[in-house]
Amino acid sequence: MLSACNQKRTSKIDEVRRVEVVAKYENCPAPESPELKPLLEGLHLGSKENVNRIMENTVENQAYIQGLKSTIECYEFQSSTGE
Repeated sequence: MLSACNQKRTSKIDEVRRVEVVAKYENCPAPESPELKPLLEGLHLGSKENVNRIMENTVENQAYIQGLKSTIECYEFQSSTGE
């Protein structure tokens, strides 16, 4: 069974054709990854300080996700208009 892996694979392609780039895209702005605050190890998860950090990280992540969605929309717009 392993001997089948050692055999050369042959291709049925007779000719290789070059294809020109069909679509050109401008780079869309993308957000930088947020620097999230780590939880305080000495305190339990539900402590006031850790809950505040979780909430701040959630806000940062939501803004980051919205930025990523905007980047996707930018590329989708370019692909739909052909520009």
